[in-house]
Amino acid sequence: MDIRQLEALLAVAEEGSFTAAADRMHTVQSNVSGHVHQLEAELGVQLLVRSRRGTVPTEFGVRVIDRARAIRSELEALRKVVEMRRVAPGLSLRLTEGASERLAVDVAERLLASAVVTEPVADPRLVVEHLRDEDLVGLVPTALPLRGRQPVLLATFAAHPLILPPQGNPLRDEVDDAARAEHTELRVPIEVEGIRLIADLVASGAGVSILPETAVPNDHPGVRTVRIARMPPRRLALITARGVQLSLADQAVHDAVRMLVRSSV
Repeated sequence: MDIRQLEALLAVAEEGSFTAAADRMHTVQSNVSGHVHQLEAELGVQLLVRSRRGTVPTEFGVRVIDRARAIRSELEALRKVVEMRRVAPGLSLRLTEGASERLAVDVAERLLASAVVTEPVADPRLVVEHLRDEDLVGLVPTALPLRGRQPVLLATFAAHPLILPPQGNPLRDEVDDAARAEHTELRVPIEVEGIRLIADLVASGAGVSILPETAVPNDHPGVRTVRIARMPPRRLALITARGVQLSLADQAVHDAVRMLVRSSV
């Protein structure tokens, strides 16, 4: 198989028809059909079927589509790394991962030059530049029977025990706000900050979670995502310390992050 086959499969699954997929890929329908049929022949299973709702994935198709999305994400990440090295080839980077509130403190105290965090950011010591919105999605064990292409209601999703960051975390605040707007009570028996640990707990059957789509591990076989109806997006911002003159190296990284994040929208 090759990437064109996976791109064709994803286009049909996300657009709902071969015709719309061909328009998205700027090609003809026969090319899209050919790529999908070649992929089905190589895998030995049918991946898509036509129904009254359009073209929908089979049970095998759902699994292949999930893996194809993971591959697409990895390729996009690789392109971003290559682009950053092209823009600033002489830089050595130190990347720090952590909760938004901790990163904001480190930037305000000038331990970090800049950071991408979740809004809102209220610290007056920081300059906040909105970058983009990204979807929040449900993370469930692969075996949990929440199927279908339609988003599930938050109340339906919240019937399961939730694994979320602790209160005061910006992501938790957004989920809590969404629940209040939907008049839904959340049961959160497990509070965890580490995204990877959340995925491991979900895979073990300890509960479900709600995470930013870009934070979902692409290589975790025990979890999958579901869409949640009327879930507001997470807002991402680039922050720097107020009154600080960035070095040329820091400015190059700052500009590259802005360009790469916005180009992925």
